[in-house]
Amino acid sequence: MADEMPKGRIARGLKLVSLAAKELPMIGEKVVTGRKFDEKDKQRLRDSAEQAAKTLGELKGLALKVGQTLSYVDGILPPQATDAYQKALQKLQNMAPTVSFEEIKVELERGLGKKIEDAFVRFEEQPIAAASIGQVHKAVILVDGVEHDVAVKVQFPGIGQALGSDLKNLEVIRPVLAMMAPGADTGAGMTEVVTRLREELDYLNEANNQEKFRALVAGYPDVVVPKVFRSHCGHNVLTTEFIRGRSIREVAQDEDQSLRDRAGKAIFRFTLGNAFTKGVFNTDPHPGNYIVQPDGQVAFLDFGSVKWLPPELHAPWRELAEHLVRGEIDAWRTKGSKLLGMEHMDPRAREINQEYQLYSAAVIAKNEEITIDRDLLRDAIQQGAQTVKKVIKELGVMPTKGKTMRMPSDFVMAARMQVGLFAVLAQLRCRANWNRILAEMLDATQAS
Repeated sequence: MADEMPKGRIARGLKLVSLAAKELPMIGEKVVTGRKFDEKDKQRLRDSAEQAAKTLGELKGLALKVGQTLSYVDGILPPQATDAYQKALQKLQNMAPTVSFEEIKVELERGLGKKIEDAFVRFEEQPIAAASIGQVHKAVILVDGVEHDVAVKVQFPGIGQALGSDLKNLEVIRPVLAMMAPGADTGAGMTEVVTRLREELDYLNEANNQEKFRALVAGYPDVVVPKVFRSHCGHNVLTTEFIRGRSIREVAQDEDQSLRDRAGKAIFRFTLGNAFTKGVFNTDPHPGNYIVQPDGQVAFLDFGSVKWLPPELHAPWRELAEHLVRGEIDAWRTKGSKLLGMEHMDPRAREINQEYQLYSAAVIAKNEEITIDRDLLRDAIQQGAQTVKKVIKELGVMPTKGKTMRMPSDFVMAARMQVGLFAVLAQLRCRANWNRILAEMLDATQAS
């Protein structure tokens, strides 16, 4: 059971500052000096990671989302700290600290406008999952005389205030971003992030998203979107079909390569394939959002934050994907420069950035089987750091408009989605010809 969740802006900010002040110096000192971690250091690192998981779990909201990201995206933390922190933070993906049944019951009845015994045939008091915004309980409902096993997601009490405080604290970095990227529309980019985060508080909006995705992906191989039961939904309550199966973390440990490949292909089609072909995607893919069913199909669970690209951006973005999978690199460079706001850049800065973009897109650019694993992901992040160094070496340290992309703010979450997607696939160590999968999807939707 979680401790009382602080909701105020100052209280939440101080909690994070205190955590950083206590836990980061030891890691930083070791990284800077290059000294190896002895057994005492390793234990201290494990303790530090557990404290981080405890604090971020208690804070919930945006802080917990940061913990979820750190738990599976390689390359963010120093290599010496990655394994310890990822192991400790993994629980935040779907088993974060919960609140009492008594508190959840109040929220549930408020959201549905009826007593729990009137709404459910059975309702299990012990939650089966919990994350950044709410926790999930298994229940049984009666619809048209038929009983259905369902998963009921209920928001944590006070989470709206807590997330609002987090977003106000997030505003502090707007000026910093403006300094780092002069000429870029960082204000609009930050607004885009805040808008997507606020959407997650409206479970009726999530229900709409889930039903739209269920229709969009009908016929996709190995993809399942659970049914929504509207009769048992409210702004803070979401009731969907209960799905049995294993987590991505469990499947990642399976020795059956074909099973991991099958799951990876389904997630790739649903996420990047759907984004390029239909212009819509879940902005926050992470391991806790999937269940692999006993028959090998993948169920997709979270639709709180969804981005629909406007047609005037989706069409050229799709064209970029088509050029990439066909190996039409000159066309990809020309159109990518225009779409991603790079035409004004110093030619050498643009060239360096596009070389990195092409490098990181090799998974879908090469018509061959490629294994996506943690080494590939770490290498991509290291190459990103090298790209920054190249720009600094050739064009100087201080940021200028000629070194900054003016990417449309609508693509901010597309970048977030791609990082999350490939981090999930890296956990599975899955192998496929990703180029061919995407090309087939693009051809099929073009024909339709």
